[in-house]
Amino acid sequence: MRVLIIDDDVFSCTHTKILMQDLGLCEETGDRDSALARFRSAIDAGTPYHLVIVDIQVTDTGDDSILKALRSIEEEYDVPSNQRTRIFVATALSGHQIVTDCLINGCDEFLAKPLDKNSLLGKLDDHRLSAGKSLATTDTRPSESAVSAARILDTISRKLKNGDLKLPPAPKIAMKVRQLIDCGAEIKDVVDLLKQDLSVASQLISVSNSAFYRGIEKNTTLAQATNRLGLNRTREVVMSICCRGYFSTNNPTYKAIVENLWWHSLACAHTTEMVAKTFGWQVDKDLFSIGLLHDIGKLFLIQVSGDLEQRTHAKQDVQVDHLQALMDEHHERLGATILGKLGYPDTFVSIVKRHHHLGDRETASHSLQALQQADLLAKAAGFGFGNATSQSLNDSMEALGISGQMKDQAIIEIAQRMEQLRYMFG
Repeated sequence: MRVLIIDDDVFSCTHTKILMQDLGLCEETGDRDSALARFRSAIDAGTPYHLVIVDIQVTDTGDDSILKALRSIEEEYDVPSNQRTRIFVATALSGHQIVTDCLINGCDEFLAKPLDKNSLLGKLDDHRLSAGKSLATTDTRPSESAVSAARILDTISRKLKNGDLKLPPAPKIAMKVRQLIDCGAEIKDVVDLLKQDLSVASQLISVSNSAFYRGIEKNTTLAQATNRLGLNRTREVVMSICCRGYFSTNNPTYKAIVENLWWHSLACAHTTEMVAKTFGWQVDKDLFSIGLLHDIGKLFLIQVSGDLEQRTHAKQDVQVDHLQALMDEHHERLGATILGKLGYPDTFVSIVKRHHHLGDRETASHSLQALQQADLLAKAAGFGFGNATSQSLNDSMEALGISGQMKDQAIIEIAQRMEQLRYMFG
């Protein structure tokens, strides 16, 4: 069965695809013009869609309704009535008039959002839509993993729409420090800002006295610490201190996963600049912050999953391998969305959104390439996150032009650097 999902909410689209994953081949689009073009092209090719699931906000129940447009295309091609595509309208809205308008304009069924698998399967069975087997004999009990995945994505969608990211106050200080330094501020300006957060200030002083940075005399003031580290290193340390608190979860099941993600992100942050230096790239972007935040989409998925489990008293545990699959599919787009809502520059957003796109090396910026290489080198050095195999890592590094010598040297340097950082952030 061929299915076209028309919905401008990416997470709602994913929810629908999860429910339909065993029933047919799903395609998705978020706008009217693309939907109509796909619908026409499918009829032209002799492979029309069996089912269209369209969100009410995209349809518009007025004279310009996409429902009317879809049916007009079928009339144009003289599609017999018994062979026409079934159109299901899905919406979170309600009301007799809305239902009436949609039915008049050509829809076959009206579904309430969020979609329920049992209800959807019942409607499909009513219209004799199947994927090579009788839906009447299909086990309609909702899959635990599918339901959990749908709940995770629905929850994230609501949080993003409502601006409910619950970012701790500390990272906002880090952003202000970066903005000050980018604007050419002096050390005194940065010190004055950091005095507003005593926790960050005290940790910065402690880091400046660590074995890696320690001088002849012990630093006791914020000004001394900042002078010893320098502005750029101060920015990096402050960002690390701030984000360390963000890499957390109240669910004990996921503490080890979040901790692993933290060390991978920290390794990437420090390795991005090493990569740029190796290739002689003059990069004006804040590579350290990009490396530290590139997997924030994964972090958010883990945190939301943990919160949902605790609220349901672990009645619907999210399997770790299924959560990993969700992260693999959604974390780039989700991370880019989060950084955009937090006010990070568009360059940050673009890089995070594409950091696993390894096929466009010729057009990729040096900043993106530095992050991509740092991600792989961090994993090769033992600070990985995910399920990449040694062979897949080697293939990816070869595709990005990482030589065996560079890999071996990076592994040594990353291990040494991370050992020092464990003293500060262990």
